[in-house]
Amino acid sequence: MEIFIVGIFVVALMVYVSTRIKKSAAQAYESETIEAEDFTINKPAGFINLVNDDSPFAFEAYTKDFGTDEAKDFRQARARLRRISDSSFDAVCKNVKQSAGKILSKNFSENAASGQRVFLLETEGVETNVAVFSAWKIVESRKRRKIYELQISVLEEYKKNYADEVAEMIESFAVKQM
Repeated sequence: MEIFIVGIFVVALMVYVSTRIKKSAAQAYESETIEAEDFTINKPAGFINLVNDDSPFAFEAYTKDFGTDEAKDFRQARARLRRISDSSFDAVCKNVKQSAGKILSKNFSENAASGQRVFLLETEGVETNVAVFSAWKIVESRKRRKIYELQISVLEEYKKNYADEVAEMIESFAVKQM
């Protein structure tokens, strides 16, 4: 009888813990505003923000779902933000344009927020035989003496599905003034 009572207690505890884990996992995919020391960005619902101190990225998020067929090893969408302090704004923009496939649109703003320049770029390219759409926002903060390179990549077949999320991240990404 005592074993039965202990068994019921263990099963109840397992159900409770399992429910809490599922709830936490679901919350990770909800929208949130990521506020770092030097930037902010809105992470849309459906993306998970990776927190990894060993990552070369200041911010990294991706979708839970993968592509199909040749893209089965690729997330449907991902976002990565790099801080660059050992290059010039012009060099970073040039490198992105050269590494990109087909340029769909580009926009440069010298008169962005105080002490900043912004370059927006949309491209189509191929990564390991998979068609990918990328949206870039490159921000130079003269006061911080850094360049911030945000790249959001979406598998071409899911471009329409994630159009709002891409726009939200591009528009919301801002480098804080000092």
